[in-house]
Amino acid sequence: MTLQRTDIDGVPVFWVEGPQPLTAHLIFRVGVRDETFMTTGLTHLVEHLAMSSIPDLRQSHNAGVGLTFTSFTASGKAESVGSFLSAACSALTAPDLGRLDVEKKVLTAEGSGTVPPASAEHLRHRFGLSSLGLADVSPPALESLESAEVLQHMRSHFTSGNAALALNGAPPRGLRLELPAGPARRPVTAEPLRIPLPMWFEHSGPRLGLSFEVPADTEARREAARTLSRIACRRALRILRQEHGWIYDIDCLHFFEDDRRGVLCFESDPTMQHAEDVRLGLLEILRDLRLNGPTAEELSTEAAEVQEYLEDPMSAIEVAVAAAESQLLGRAAVAPGDKLALAEGVTPAACQAALQRLEETVIFGMPEGTRPGDASIKSDTDRAVDWLGGKEFRRGVRGTFAGVPGGSKLFVGEKGVTLATDYTASITWDDLVGVSVGRDGLVILIGRDSQQIHVRETWFSNGRQAIDIILDKAGGGRRFTPETP
Repeated sequence: MTLQRTDIDGVPVFWVEGPQPLTAHLIFRVGVRDETFMTTGLTHLVEHLAMSSIPDLRQSHNAGVGLTFTSFTASGKAESVGSFLSAACSALTAPDLGRLDVEKKVLTAEGSGTVPPASAEHLRHRFGLSSLGLADVSPPALESLESAEVLQHMRSHFTSGNAALALNGAPPRGLRLELPAGPARRPVTAEPLRIPLPMWFEHSGPRLGLSFEVPADTEARREAARTLSRIACRRALRILRQEHGWIYDIDCLHFFEDDRRGVLCFESDPTMQHAEDVRLGLLEILRDLRLNGPTAEELSTEAAEVQEYLEDPMSAIEVAVAAAESQLLGRAAVAPGDKLALAEGVTPAACQAALQRLEETVIFGMPEGTRPGDASIKSDTDRAVDWLGGKEFRRGVRGTFAGVPGGSKLFVGEKGVTLATDYTASITWDDLVGVSVGRDGLVILIGRDSQQIHVRETWFSNGRQAIDIILDKAGGGRRFTPETP
C-alpha cells in the first residue's frame, strides 16, 4: 500500500490504490467549529446549496459537515466521479442562492448532529458555546442567515488553498478542480472554559460519558492516546460487561485537531442502577493504566490490528482521507508504513503519559436521573458567580403575580448582567453569545458557558428600560427570535 500525491488546479491530491469502484472525497478544512453560536449551521447550509445544484449524475454521491472538515464524496466510474467533483467545484464557486430559503427549511427538517449527543454534551461543558463546543448546538438563528454571509463563508473557506482530494485510485483523466484561490485556514482554537475540574453534569439521555485531556502535539503522542483508548475499551468490555453485566458496549471518540491538546471521550450504556458502578469501574481501569501501563500483550494486539487494517485493501480510501486531512491541518501526511511504525512504537510509558492529566481534567457525564456517589465532585451548576453591578431593577408588582421570588433584583451595567433571585447568575457582555427575544416577550441571555438569564420586562420595575439596555449592548448580531414549534 503506497500513498501517492499530485496537485490539480492548486489542490493537493492523495491516493492509494484500492478496490474499485473509484471513490473520492473532496475535503475542505471548515466545519462547525469555524462558526459562532449565532452562525451555527452556516457551513451545513453551504453544503446543501452546493449539493442541490449538482445534476443527478450516475454515481453514488453525498456530502457531510463535521466539526473540522466538510467533505463531498462520490463513488462510481472514473468519468462520473470526475464529473461530480467538477460540478461540486462549480456549485461552490457560483452557488444558486435562489434556493437559500428552501435549503434552510431542509436543514431544519434534517436536524442532524456532527458527533453523538453524549460526546457533544461533553464538548460543550468543556469548551462552552464556541469552537468544538458548538457540536451541541442546534442552529438558533438559521432563518436570519443572509446571502452575503453565505457567500463570505464560501469565499473564505471553500477555496483551492483550503481543499484536498483523497481517492482510492489515480485521479480521473482530465480532472479539473476549479475553485477560487484562497489561503489555508487553521481551525478555530478550542479554548477550555475556566471552570474547576473534575466536574460532573447530568446527560439529557441514558448514556454515561467520561472525558479528559491528553497531549496531542506530535503524531506519536496522538497514536499513544488512540492505543490507550482502545485498550481501555477492551478492558471495560471484559470487566464491566463480561464479568459484571453492567454495560452492553463502550466506545471512545478522539478529538485531536488542535496541536496543543486532545480530548478522549468515552461513552457507555449502563442501566440506571449501575451508572455509578460503571463510572467507578471505568475510572479504575484508566487509573490502573496510568499507574502500571498496558501489558506487552495488549500493545502487541493493538499493533497487530493496525497492521491487519493497513493490509486490508478496503482501507485505501481511509488512508488517503487521513493524509488529506493531515495536509489541511498543516501536518505531514502519514504514509501506511509510518502509521504501522507509530503503532509498533507505542510503549507502556507513552500510554501512561497520555493519562497524566486524567484527574485534573476529567468530566463525568451521568445518565439522566443519576449522580456520582462522590459528593466532593462539583456539578456544572456549582459555579462561582461574579457580581457585575450596574443599574438596579427591583421586582415589580406584576412580577409578584408571575411568581418571581421576593427580593429578586436585576442589575445591568457596563460589565454585563446579574440576576439575583432564588439563585444568582451573571453574564458579561464579552461572554454573551446570543440573546433570544421571544414573541411572547421572554428575553433569554445566553453566555459562552451555557449559562442563561431569563427576563421579562413585566417582572421588574422599569423593566422595559432594562430590556432596552440589554438589547442595545447585544447589538443586532447577537439577537434572534426563536422559531416556534
